[in-house]
Amino acid sequence: MKARFIAILLSFFVISLSLQAAPAAAESSNTPLKIDLNKADLKILTGSFKGIGKKRAEAIIAYRDSHQGFKSIEELAEVKGLGQHFMESNREKWHGSNNPCFSEH
Repeated sequence: MKARFIAILLSFFVISLSLQAAPAAAESSNTPLKIDLNKADLKILTGSFKGIGKKRAEAIIAYRDSHQGFKSIEELAEVKGLGQHFMESNREKWHGSNNPCFSEH
């Protein structure tokens, strides 16, 4: 009888721990992904979120390399295949190395 009571008590303890851990995992998945425009490689850029495939990722890298890095998020609109609408709708997903809008290269 004592062993059964301990087993039931232990089961409730384990279940309560797993229920407490579940919300933390859900919260972390809601954290928006931030991509560093001046450091992200092709693998990171490709498929990081909707709208960036291999060709757009290559265009971002080509623009970055030919302009010595992004000086502002607004420059993303100048990348071939992206444009102003894409940049505005995804502004919060990009950042530079040192602050949300600019990055030192």
